[in-house]
Amino acid sequence: MSSSMPPPPPSRSASCFVAKPARGFQLLRIDGYSCTKDLPSGERVTSKAFTVGGRRWCVDYYPNGADASADESGAIALYLRLVGSAASGGGIYDYYPQIKARVRASYKFSLLDLATGDAAYERPEETDVFKVAGSEAAAAGHDAGCGYAAFITRQELEGMIREDRLAIRCDVGVTEVAPLPPAVVADNTSPAARILGGLAPRHRYNTHDYMLGDELYYGGLDGWREGIGRNQEQLLDDKEYIRRCLAGERPRE
Repeated sequence: MSSSMPPPPPSRSASCFVAKPARGFQLLRIDGYSCTKDLPSGERVTSKAFTVGGRRWCVDYYPNGADASADESGAIALYLRLVGSAASGGGIYDYYPQIKARVRASYKFSLLDLATGDAAYERPEETDVFKVAGSEAAAAGHDAGCGYAAFITRQELEGMIREDRLAIRCDVGVTEVAPLPPAVVADNTSPAARILGGLAPRHRYNTHDYMLGDELYYGGLDGWREGIGRNQEQLLDDKEYIRRCLAGERPRE
């Protein structure tokens, strides 16, 4: 009687991604607004890069419009530009190399009252598809981003200028999709393991804190707590953050 070899064990794997809305804003303050009017058309003032939804963005302010072929413009231009992803920083995004060069995002521009920090002038929220500047997707169109070639006329704007300062707020919203770290997927007690039908090992690995965009999550999927760093209760709310920016103080980030 011949003996047969037992079949090899089946190959098993499991993946878990988290999709969540991510929102943030950039405040671009221009001191010496009147001097920016001397910049030629097509010249821009660009904010520092900021992160929302695992992607890096910049706000561009064109005091004489974005059209370099025009001698001057009677309105300012504002654009939001996608400049890359946060993947280059490592960490959680090492597991997510397929961050796309195109992303659909919402944005809203506002000009702020220096005294209150509230919107003195704003446009409705818009949604558009952004392409990473310099990518093939952007080269097929343009690198300017999305926004307004004529956000507000200079006459309207200068009726709101105080102390020769201009404060621009840009709110950004995007859906962020990122994988859970392997330690979290291997945690049988986590919601991720239960969703995956118990395929994860029954023993528990140590989960770890990890960055997702500008937010720090503690211990994986169990009990998310948002915040930058561990002192959430000490973070400034939006109103106070804006107040300090407009007052010339640098808020703790």
